[in-house]
Amino acid sequence: MKSLMLLNTLLFVVFAGCSYADEQAAQKPKNEFVFDLFRTIAKDKLDENIAVSPYCTQLVLDFVRAGAAGETKAELDRLLEGVESVKWTETPSDSPMTAAASLWAQQGHPILPEFLKKAGEEFGASVELTDFAGNSAEAVKRINAWCSEKTQEKIPVLFEELDAAVRCVLAGVIHFAADWKVPFDEESTTDSPFTLRDGTEVKTKIMQQSGSMKYGETEETLVVELPYKDDGYSMLLLLPGSASDFAKWESEMTFEKLSVLRESMKPVQVSLRMPRFTAESVLMLNEPLKCLGMSSAFSRDADFSKIDGRTDLYLSEVRQKVFVKVNETGTEASAAAGAVMTLKGMIDVKSFYADRPFLYAIVKDNVILFLGRFVKPEVKKTFIDPGLSGAGGAFN
Repeated sequence: MKSLMLLNTLLFVVFAGCSYADEQAAQKPKNEFVFDLFRTIAKDKLDENIAVSPYCTQLVLDFVRAGAAGETKAELDRLLEGVESVKWTETPSDSPMTAAASLWAQQGHPILPEFLKKAGEEFGASVELTDFAGNSAEAVKRINAWCSEKTQEKIPVLFEELDAAVRCVLAGVIHFAADWKVPFDEESTTDSPFTLRDGTEVKTKIMQQSGSMKYGETEETLVVELPYKDDGYSMLLLLPGSASDFAKWESEMTFEKLSVLRESMKPVQVSLRMPRFTAESVLMLNEPLKCLGMSSAFSRDADFSKIDGRTDLYLSEVRQKVFVKVNETGTEASAAAGAVMTLKGMIDVKSFYADRPFLYAIVKDNVILFLGRFVKPEVKKTFIDPGLSGAGGAFN
């Protein structure tokens, strides 16, 4: 039976109003949003598997930016400067990646016609009226139902509750479905050692395949590309030359370095080993985004006047949930991110053994859809037979 790889990404945006202390805006080189975001999120989680969807975060920030003005818009412009973008409405109908967006507005709260036009033309968003103020539970139920449908029930619940002061929610979903161009042979998967950051070895399922693959290397980094069946889509595996200082290597990885690596890649014979894995992340993005320069958006200085003509909306919460599963047939992944706005010869065979911490990226051409770190396999507990006793054979 054909195994389908899914990448469902949902971003929801809700705007609310309280006060945050302003933080000094951080300057960012062009094109570095992807790794800046990843580093800021992952820096205090050195021994955790992390998965982020910078692509979906960017799409929702673009949606937010459509309603921003003044310094708030300037901060978003600086944050996303030079980042290659694909608009929601630009995805071809036959693409393995699809997108959907919606705008949930408080009934009776004025939304400017200009913003509604942008929401429809640039993001393909439908407009739904709801009552956060009078029945927030029903509003949450409706938004969650929409999310569940658009993610094929991968993300059935995004909000447990929403404040009565919420005035609009911007929601978006991207969905990706593809198989590996060359699947792994399940019979070749074995229990093999994986070396953790501290040098400890654990056993996990390691998949194997050999063949011609695009490969590149420097003294610091090995990179290999695994294409999906659909042209342009692939997974990149980035492996440090040594497992001894993964944290330093990861902290120094940039979009520019990755671009140089990709330009140097050539088809060669590769003996590849990598773990079959599942990674889940629940990420709060408020502080990372403020550190990257979005300070006013989270404060009373926020200016989202292009949404409703007022300056009483501000960004109160941004979060992301990500799920990535990689096996012999392909990849299953989903991500939910959101922000809440309330009032205010001898053939040279290269070895690429991802049996130590590594980074991975799911990409479409030069756009990074997902970026993750794998440092620790899941270790299943050994079954211990509790034994039988008594004439009836009861467990102790």
